[in-house]
Amino acid sequence: MTNSNRRDVSRYPRNHTVYSSLNEFLGVEHLPSEILSIEGAQPLDIFYLPTGSATTVVSFHAAITGQGANLPMFSGFKVTQDWMPNQIFVSDPGLLASDDLTIGWFSATKELPLQVELPKVLSKLIDAAGGSRTMFWGPSAGGFAALFYSRFFPGSLAVPVNPQTILSNFNIAHQRSYTEAAFGAVTVEQHEKVFATQLCSDLRDHYNGETPNYILYVQNITDPHVNLHMNPFLDSLNSLERVRTIMDDWGAGHVAPSSERLREIIGSMSNPDTNWDQYFSRN
Repeated sequence: MTNSNRRDVSRYPRNHTVYSSLNEFLGVEHLPSEILSIEGAQPLDIFYLPTGSATTVVSFHAAITGQGANLPMFSGFKVTQDWMPNQIFVSDPGLLASDDLTIGWFSATKELPLQVELPKVLSKLIDAAGGSRTMFWGPSAGGFAALFYSRFFPGSLAVPVNPQTILSNFNIAHQRSYTEAAFGAVTVEQHEKVFATQLCSDLRDHYNGETPNYILYVQNITDPHVNLHMNPFLDSLNSLERVRTIMDDWGAGHVAPSSERLREIIGSMSNPDTNWDQYFSRN
């Protein structure tokens, strides 16, 4: 059980079911529509909202900003509300490794191999929701997660917004604060070992040139991420047949689209009338 003071599930007025382990969660026959938590050193909190839709949307939040921000963090309700898909909101459990940690990329801690375990959790939730297609989306650190986890579900759609794709190309202070809090890395050598052996930190390796999923890459053109993350990742792919980009100027630097534009992009792709095969073949 985490000793973090920042976790407060009660701040969401929803029913809450707790599972003592991953095996217990995977073994249940019925999953209620509410907040679901899997206990551990860093509990995994997910808000599961099945609606009977053919589309399931998995949402990952960005880095936590502002002092005193509590977890779990479930964000992205408004961008899909027009079509009411099945929704799965994931809060990054790695942030519970320290009360000061702001970013963890939904990757791992020394006690929690999330990149190994979360695909199993998501697979069960997606199957339970009963839809026929799945979309993963998230901004920035959540964009890294959207790209990473979508890769496990062939035919799914990833919609990353200004994502990181190569963690070693990101702000070094954020890299080090993460590896120190989550893995106890205090030297440069220990930090580099975490990125090399404890998690996937480079999506070029994860994709290995192949795209069994679809990728709609949303990127602000003035963001340094264009050259540090987008271009190297896209250049590593063998084919861009299943990849499209939406690029525009939304402000100087690492700035996301307006909430209205984001709702238009994410909402349109979750629209049951939007055929992803046709979208990628004609754009």
